[in-house]
Parts: sequence; structure tokens; C-alpha cells
Amino acid sequence: MSWLKQLFVRRRLYGDLSEEIREHLEEKIEQLVAGGTSRKEAAAAARREFGNVMLVEEDSREVWRWPSAEDFLVDLRYGLRLLRKNFGSTVAVVITLALGIGMNTTVFGFVNALLLRPPVGVKAPNKLLELWLHIRSSSSSDGYLPLTYPDYLYYRDHNQSFDGMLAFDGDPHSIIWNRSGEGQIVQAQLVSGNFFSLLGVNAVLGRTFSVEDDQVESPQPVVVLGHAFWQQRFDSDPSIVGKGLLLNGANYRVVGVASAGFAGLEAGIEPDVWAPVTMVERITGDKGRLNNWHGHWLFAVGRLKDNASARGARAELGVLARQIEQAQPDQNRKLDGIVFPATLVPGPYRGYVSAFTGLLMGVFALLLFIASANAASFLLARATGRTREMAIRSALGAGRGRLIRQLLVESTLLSGLAGCAGLVLAYWVAPLLLTLKPASLPITLRLPVDWRVLIFTVLISLVTGLAFGITPALRSAKVQVAPILKDEGQSASYRKSQLRSVLITGQTATCAVLLVGATLCVKSFRNARLIDPGFDTQHVAVATLTPEVLGYREPQVRAFYEQLSEHIRALPGVSSASFVSHLPLGAAREQTVVTRGIRSTSDQDKLSVDVLRIAPNYFRTMGIPLLRGRDFTAREDAELRGAAIINETLARRLSPNRDPVGQRIAVAGEKVNTEIIGVVKTGKYRTLGEDAIPAIFLPQLPPRRTLVVRTAGDPASMLGLIRREIQIVDSNMAATELETIRQYMALPLFPARTTGLLLGASGILALALTCIGLFGVISYIVSQRTHEIGVRIALGARPRDVLKLVVRHGLFLTATGLAVGLGVAFGAAHLLLSLLYGISPTDPGTFAGVALLLCTVALLACYVPARRATHVDPTVALRYE
Repeated sequence: MSWLKQLFVRRRLYGDLSEEIREHLEEKIEQLVAGGTSRKEAAAAARREFGNVMLVEEDSREVWRWPSAEDFLVDLRYGLRLLRKNFGSTVAVVITLALGIGMNTTVFGFVNALLLRPPVGVKAPNKLLELWLHIRSSSSSDGYLPLTYPDYLYYRDHNQSFDGMLAFDGDPHSIIWNRSGEGQIVQAQLVSGNFFSLLGVNAVLGRTFSVEDDQVESPQPVVVLGHAFWQQRFDSDPSIVGKGLLLNGANYRVVGVASAGFAGLEAGIEPDVWAPVTMVERITGDKGRLNNWHGHWLFAVGRLKDNASARGARAELGVLARQIEQAQPDQNRKLDGIVFPATLVPGPYRGYVSAFTGLLMGVFALLLFIASANAASFLLARATGRTREMAIRSALGAGRGRLIRQLLVESTLLSGLAGCAGLVLAYWVAPLLLTLKPASLPITLRLPVDWRVLIFTVLISLVTGLAFGITPALRSAKVQVAPILKDEGQSASYRKSQLRSVLITGQTATCAVLLVGATLCVKSFRNARLIDPGFDTQHVAVATLTPEVLGYREPQVRAFYEQLSEHIRALPGVSSASFVSHLPLGAAREQTVVTRGIRSTSDQDKLSVDVLRIAPNYFRTMGIPLLRGRDFTAREDAELRGAAIINETLARRLSPNRDPVGQRIAVAGEKVNTEIIGVVKTGKYRTLGEDAIPAIFLPQLPPRRTLVVRTAGDPASMLGLIRREIQIVDSNMAATELETIRQYMALPLFPARTTGLLLGASGILALALTCIGLFGVISYIVSQRTHEIGVRIALGARPRDVLKLVVRHGLFLTATGLAVGLGVAFGAAHLLLSLLYGISPTDPGTFAGVALLLCTVALLACYVPARRATHVDPTVALRYE
């Protein structure tokens, strides 16, 4: 602190010191003069006795200085002046590094939001543990299951490790809010009565749930509003507590508003309302879910007691799992209880998120390496022009460590400026990446620039600055003082650029790896878009309807859909309309077992098949070819006759040598034998990259259905009309996922589209940076070999000989880096296997194309400096050094 204070009074202290030394000398001179010595001799004698005045003054000033800090500030000021002097080069290097640092910061922002940041507004989140069930016979992440409601009650009431245990539905529900006679879709999450209290979250208005609210027999259902929902939909109405909301046809009383910023315990999920978990049957219409030992839908979180540990809690849950097995022997469960630290991404899924974000971090780390190599080449080139400066500093007493520190300060200044620019870049790029998310996916991800992101940016900037600055600093500080100060020339050759050649070889290798990955992913995305899903993706609009949540009985459901069908078919521009239980390639799925022959009991005759339940005209509406037989009729749908339509794949497996139409099969769950009345083309049902899957189409539809509408023109123009007709049939009804089929297809294409865009962008940036780096290195080599080139021309070398000399060296560097890069890419490309559609990770065309592209770019990057070398004047070149 005294050093800081002295910074402001140092000029006065230095003046006082000089005055004191002067007075001391004057006093000594006066003493000698009084003894009879002349003043001139007295002055000389006094100085001899005192010593070197300047040296004493400098040594005395050291008492008030902090040399290391002040030397650092001097280096900092000098570095800033030097960067300003070379403004154009500085801007180029900063932009190059900012791209690498910014993209890494952007990806880390997602890592932070998904894996590192604790839930906002939660008390002591480090004490929270997630509870999961795990199938004992499974060793993969697919073996983890959420809890059933009976599981939750048993673990909550019988454990000794937790102060409390809460539960919530991990999949928020789209429910219908009737506001002023019009249905609107809002997102609701079901939570246990102790959800808010156990997390330490208070209400800004009213109260949160109590245990009494979370009772099956509770006469008055209640909700807590999300803070953002309250602000946006109710204009922050302070009197909202106690009012009613008509949700799914039932009246819910608002008991409170959650605190600002709190959005629950899942990343990307921001519920509009929370309802007690015991309201699940009213919210979803799924009867019997609270008593179902096989319905795994609840995420459970417990708060550890102060004297408990995660290991002890896991052991206890294993014991409780076996107690449940003994109490429910007929359930054949074979499940263990598992715990994970509670995070915004559930424990079993963290591996997928970590793998994907790790892949992106690795890709952009390679991009940063290329940018750093360019920066190192720039510093090496600049260091060559500063050899005389370093020699003078060394001759004046500067040690090698002092010179290295000065040069490292300059390199970290560059990376620091790049880090600031990269942070701004990340701030703008992250929201753009979020737009890649399909509109139908109800995820709202916040990417705050918090202290973790700032520390990451500072660290990566510092490490980058030291990494690309250390070698130029070491080489610059190792100078031969005498020859340089005597202006003794040194013959120049390409050996002076050997380190730069190594850097450009590494850049080329890295660029080859990124380009191979980028090309594979871009081709994969193109292939994914060209994959035939088995239905029309152009002229169809879809809308999901859930009349059962409004309390519709079976006759009302049938009447609603019949009336809606008449209204939709009457719209101008609509050629046909139908219904399906769920669309292919979505999240919903139904499977069953089909047996060849109605009397067969052999396991070999049983086939697992996907099930879609459809109404008549579904195939015509979706553009699915009916290959043999006929479609369902309205009478079959009404009478629930045992009829089914199968796809080609199932037809080949059931009857490989004869027509299956007219045959009868046994379908699990069906009361009567089922007759095959038609065969349709096999499509894609789960993912775009799947092999052919057997599927069966049945006419018995559930209350929840998806309306499909074929239009003559653009289906987007029909969405408003479809919404209007739904409201006309029932003003309380609102459709979820009302969109065109092309918008719907954005979800199955999301992985291929995201990786294709991100890796494609990284490949383009890598190619541009490598081209710039190669151009700079070849230009520098030409400048270093000016004398040699002049000699060659003077001895009769033709321009094309000089051109070949320079280009050959550049292509040699490129070929060396290309060989290394393609070898690494050949092994690393298998990491992308799960993301590729219709293309092998070792696709020969991709590798050949990348090699040709890099060689072409390298040739162009070498041509300009090589062309300049052919115009060297031998007279000037011979005197160059």
C-alpha cells in the first residue's frame, strides 16, 4: 500500500533526495573551504569522498520502487506503442486470434449453461442429489430410468440420508389455457408439494405449494405462476393471487408467483406454471399413472443431511430397491437405486452433452491452434527486424530474462486484445447458434456471460499469448551482440525460416483434419435432406390435438374429430385431411408384437414392430404409396374391425414368397385376429439414418391425435385458417405443434444440420487462416532469400526457374502437412460416425477433394510472392545485406 501511495508523491520525494544530496555536498565544500582549500578543489574533493552522485541517487530511489511491477508497466506501455506503430499487422493478428478465442468461448458458454452452472435461486445446490433407477442387466446409459410415483413415495418415506425428497415431471406439458374464450398453449410442469420449500425458493407474491396442495383428493387445484409468465401475460398484476385460471377445462387457483430468475431444475425448461404432481391425471388425461409401477416419468431430487454422504445415500437406495422388489414380486423389476449430483442436465444424459460439446471444443481448439501459428509467424518475422534493438538492450545491461519478459508482455497484449474481441464475438454468436434449434422444440436456453465464462476467456487468452509468444521471445533474446552492432552481414537462407516452415506444416495438417470433418458433415447434412422419409415433405400441414384433457368422453371425441374433418376439408386449397396417433420421426413411439399365423406360439414367429394408428385417407394425405390392397374405410374405424395395413419390410418378413394381403396375424393387445388388407412403402419411423423397420398401421385411434392436411399450395398460408377452424369447432381447444411438415422435419434434421453448419464454418475459417499463414511465410522466405535470388538471376536463372524454386518450397510444406493431416483425419473421422448419414467416415472422395483443395489454395498463396521474386533486380539484391 505504501508503494501505491508513493506513486502519487514520487516526484516530490525524488526532488527532496536531490536537494538533500546537494545540501550535503555544499556542507562538505564549506568545511573544506573554511580549512583553506580553494572552492574548486574543495568541490572536487567533496565529490570524490561522496562518490558517484547519480549512482547514489539511483540506488536511493530503489527504496521507493517496486522494480518488477514498474518494469512490467514500462514493458506494457512500450508494447502498446509498438502495437500502435504496426497498427495494420496488429489488427490482422487480433482478428485472427479473436476468431479462435471467440468460438471457444462460445462453446464454453454452452458448457457452462448446461454442465457447470447451478440452478438459479436454489439454496445450497451442492447438497442436492438426483435419484435414478438402473436396470441391473444393462451397462449403457439406456439402462437408467426415472422413478414411478409409487417409487418416489417409497424412497421419500423410507430413506434416512435426506432431509427431504422432491419430485417433478421431467417433460413439461403443453396445456390449454382458456383466456377470454380463446384457447392458448402454455407450458406446465408438475412438481411435488415440497418442491419450492426444499429448494429454498420463495414466492414474490402469495406463497408456494404446501403438502396439503399435493393431495389426490384436493378439491381445489392450485398453480404457481412463473415470474416471466406473470410479467408478460398479466403485466405484473399484483392482485393475481387468488384468481382462477381455466387450464385444460378445469379451474385452477393462483396461490403465488415464483421468484425472478427461478426456472426449475432443468436446463432449457422455463415453465409458465407449476402444478402439484398429483394433478397429473387432470393435466394429461392419463388415468392410473399415480398407481402404475411401470410408468417411469418422475425425476426425484433429495437434499442430503449434514451427516450423510453421497456414497452412503447410494448404498441405502440399493437396499430400498431390494425391499421394493420383495414387496412387489409380481412386478419383476430388477432395478437398483442410483444417485448423481443434481445439475441442470440429468446425470445419465450428461455424457451425451459432454461428448458433443467436447467435440466442438476440440474442433475450435484446432482452429485456435491455426490462429496461434499465424500469430507466432508474425512475431518471428517482426523479431527478425528487431535484432539490432535486442542487441543494444543486451549491451546496455538487459539480461535474457528481461528481454524474454518484454516480448512475452507484447504477445500477451495481442492475445488479451483478441480475448476482449473474442468475448464480444461470443456474445453475438451464441444467440445465432440458438436459432438453429427447431421452433417446435420448447427449449429456452440462457447463456449468461458470468464469472466462469470470463475466467475461461482470460485463461485461454493468457495461455494462447504465452504459447505463440514463447518461441519468438526465446529466439529474439538469444542475440550475438558484437556482430550485430558491427553491422556484420549474415548470409540468408531458408534455414532461418525453418521454425516458420514447421508452423505452416502444422497449420496445414490441422486444416486438413478440420476440412475432412467439415466436408463429411456437410455431405451428411445434404444426404440427410435427400433421404426419403417415406412421406411428402412439401404440401402438408400438421397440428396435434388433445381433446381428452378438456374432459371429452369417447362420443365427444369422435364427434369433435368428425366435425373438425368436415370444416378442414371444406377449406379452399385443401385436397384431403386425416389423423394419425403420432407422426413418424417424432419423439412419440408405440411398439407391439406381431405373430405369424394366428395359432403359432413359437418365438421365431414373433416380430417386434412399430405401430401407427391412422384414420382413412392418411396415406393419400401424407403422400405414402399404397402398393397392394386397399385403405381403411370409415366403417372399419367406427366398428373397430380387425384390419391392418403393413409396410413392405414387415410383408417380406411375414410372407417372403407370397402376397400377405388377406392373411391373418395375431397382434398383441388386439382382441380379435387381424386381417392384412394392404401393403405400403416402407418409410422412416424413428430416425433418418435407421435401417428398414417393420411397421403396422391400425385403425383404432387414441383421443390424442395429429391432424394432417394436404394443401394445393404453400401449407404455411393455411396454418391460420386451420387454427381458426379448430376454434370454431371448440373455442376452448388449442393445437400444439401447429406447423408445416417442413418445419416439423427440422427436428430430425437438427443433429446433421447443426454439425454440418458448425464444422463447415470451422473448415472455411481454417482454410482462410492457413492460406494467410502460408502466404506470409512464403513472402518472408522470399524476403530472406533476396540476396540468393539476385545471385541466381545474375548467374543466368530465368524467371520461371525462380518461380519454380519458391512455389516448390511452398508446395513441399503443404504436401508434408497434408500427409500428416490426412493420416490423423483418417483415424479421427470415426468419431463422427454417429452423426453421418449416407456417407462413410473414410469416404475416398472427401479425402481426395480436401487434398486437391489444399494444394490449389497453397499454389495460389505461393504464386503472388513467387511472382514478386521473379522481378528482383540483381544489382539491388546483391547489395541487399
